[in-house]
Amino acid sequence: MTEPVLILIHGATINGQMWAAVRRHLDPRWRVIAPDLPGHGSRRGERFTLEGAVQTVLEAARAAAPSPVILAGDSLGGYTVMNAASRLPPGQLKGVIASGCTADFSKFATWPHFFFKALMFRVLLALFGEQKLIASTTSKVRKELSDAGMQREDIDAMVDAGFSLKVFQDAVDALSPVDHIAKLAAVLAPVLLVNGLQDGVMMRHEAAYLAASRRGRAQHFDCGHGVSILKPREFAALLNEMAAGAAV
Repeated sequence: MTEPVLILIHGATINGQMWAAVRRHLDPRWRVIAPDLPGHGSRRGERFTLEGAVQTVLEAARAAAPSPVILAGDSLGGYTVMNAASRLPPGQLKGVIASGCTADFSKFATWPHFFFKALMFRVLLALFGEQKLIASTTSKVRKELSDAGMQREDIDAMVDAGFSLKVFQDAVDALSPVDHIAKLAAVLAPVLLVNGLQDGVMMRHEAAYLAASRRGRAQHFDCGHGVSILKPREFAALLNEMAAGAAV
């Protein structure tokens, strides 16, 4: 039996250690690759580009070959795997789980959310500097993650791997001109779109993504943005189910 390799892609400003809580609930049969994207974690000195992020996924898939792979990403990671999926060898890609990434950037109603969030980051960075701002918000982040049920050692792993706030603007700029729905429509493998019901920006355009997907379905949870962090056990169950179905 050839078992699939799970390639997990993190969200903006975080790092590959974001997946620590999810990994606790994964079947130990699966090999997991959770790289840092450009501009994040161990690669904070690099400039984020969508192509660079996609290449990170493709390199991970090449490293996993000839094993089949399943791609999963949350938020920025979700957009990244949607853009990378159709560029993998069709015989290698067995499924995609894309979470928190169904905002349609071509719709004007989406822009205030990303514009004002990016503006907030720019203003705060200009006032305080990135390192001071990260230091001042780390305790709040720790509490929020702890309240969400994440274990302390998983929080420590993510915090110690390093955050990057300045990369958020680069991520928004990189995602904005891309027709992500068209990218999703080119994916031949099964696709599971995941959203929190309280994540209004993503839920608003989910139907358009779902309609474009050739083999897509949706899964919802009663939470906000970042299902993989807020519901790690449930997210892991989705990965386990898809991986078990892909094992050949």
